[in-house]
Amino acid sequence: MERYLFIPIEQFCSSHQIEIQWIKSLEDYGLITVIYEKEELFVSEKELIKLERILTFYRDLEINLAGIETVFHLLERLENAQERVRYLENKLQKFE
Repeated sequence: MERYLFIPIEQFCSSHQIEIQWIKSLEDYGLITVIYEKEELFVSEKELIKLERILTFYRDLEINLAGIETVFHLLERLENAQERVRYLENKLQKFE
């Protein structure tokens, strides 16, 4: 069973100088999952890595949310293709 550390969204927003509403927009786009606990918002440690990556795309590369959604979709497809290649390579090694 995986255990995650949860980081308050307010803390993340404060340290990165962004609005909480922007985080909610990311959730609306389905880019991140936010945990609601006692009227406070949290993000898991795993999602934090993704959130920081999104912030880099948004700020440094000036990619809008729709573009970021497309980038993440393509990255997911690439990851799946790489897994498939590894699987097929392993299967092929059995015949060598």
